[in-house]
Amino acid sequence: MINWVLFKEEWKSNYKILIIFMLILTMYTSIMITMFDPLLGTALDEFAKLMPDIMALVGMNGSTATLVSFMSTYLYGFIMIAFPLIFIVMLSVRLIVSKVDQGFMGYLLSSGNDRGKVIRTQIAVLLSQILALLVYVVCLGIVCGALMFPGDLDIFAYLRLNLGALALYFAFAGICFMFSCIFNETKNAALLGAGIPIVFILIQMLGNMKGDLENLKYATMLTLFDPEGLIAKTDTAFLMLGVLAVIGIVCFWFGSFVFKRKDMSL
Repeated sequence: MINWVLFKEEWKSNYKILIIFMLILTMYTSIMITMFDPLLGTALDEFAKLMPDIMALVGMNGSTATLVSFMSTYLYGFIMIAFPLIFIVMLSVRLIVSKVDQGFMGYLLSSGNDRGKVIRTQIAVLLSQILALLVYVVCLGIVCGALMFPGDLDIFAYLRLNLGALALYFAFAGICFMFSCIFNETKNAALLGAGIPIVFILIQMLGNMKGDLENLKYATMLTLFDPEGLIAKTDTAFLMLGVLAVIGIVCFWFGSFVFKRKDMSL
């Protein structure tokens, strides 16, 4: 079980950050959907042919024939990976290591709160806010698609795409959470918690450029998120989501294991 009083307090303390990222993604999502047009899509394809390395670098070199594939290419190729990652890093640091660093976690535990219940509560806050952010973006995408291009959005394909995004965020969250539990100083947890996913993104960007660098993409877990495969309902794409889920579960478990046994000033 979790500590519901702590859960509510953490939500109150962090909801403003959630709203900020909701607003950021509202801007990008609504703007990108308004840009969808078969003729514009053709123009963007021509731009990609003229400057393939630049478009590929940020993952914007996929299909744009349908609204869901357009969103997959121009939102889920980079924007819906980078901004949620920033949110996850900030939130995981605030929930765990910053409290340890500032001494508040020691006070919280010395007041009779069980370590297991505290860490489960922080995990619940982290995952519930990530879910809230993604659900908001999904609803926004469906509403904008229905208003601007009625009948053009394949909702089930869009939901599968976001299921993949959720699995990726879960793995990111597990990594950031784990380092927040391992370290007692915010700077160290933020460095590795953010650094490793950012390295993954950079490696993926290099791998997207094809040629001799193409095989680099297999060195990052971002390859496990396959938007085109999810839209097409391929078995491999769903299998890779399972791998992302396992990564997240292992990282959350190990982080909790370390937190329950680490020395803190009480």
